[in-house]
Amino acid sequence: MALRVRRVKKSFGFDKTKAEKYVLVPDRATVVRFEPLCDQVAMVSGINLGLVQSVVYGLVKSMTTFIRQGHSVQVAGFGTFVPSFNAKSSAAEEAVNVSSIHKVKLRFLPSAELKAVMNSMEFEFDVVDSTNDSKTASGGEDDRPVIE
Repeated sequence: MALRVRRVKKSFGFDKTKAEKYVLVPDRATVVRFEPLCDQVAMVSGINLGLVQSVVYGLVKSMTTFIRQGHSVQVAGFGTFVPSFNAKSSAAEEAVNVSSIHKVKLRFLPSAELKAVMNSMEFEFDVVDSTNDSKTASGGEDDRPVIE
């Protein structure tokens, strides 16, 4: 199955001209929620759904514990989760402290297997849903349907 992409016209505010250009964006279908994901894992693995849910909850809880301690967490075949942050810089040494941190984030570094999947991904151009200048194209993730 290919990832559908479409062409949209976007305004790029990098300079004063606010140039409008065409760019491809993913036409994401849905967000897969916890229940359907666990259903799929149970079906593929042959393991009881309740056990799959318990293991996934346990994995997330354990990851949370290690990440709070400052550890990176590597999940074989999936990738590594790395706690990180952005902090303001200063010429004065004493001005740089914990209050300099302004954004905490969790970086994800995919495994070699997932990178290979991404690098071999096929794309399907959706010409029908592309470039209607009268409609706004957000390309954002919040407008995606959800599988519940």
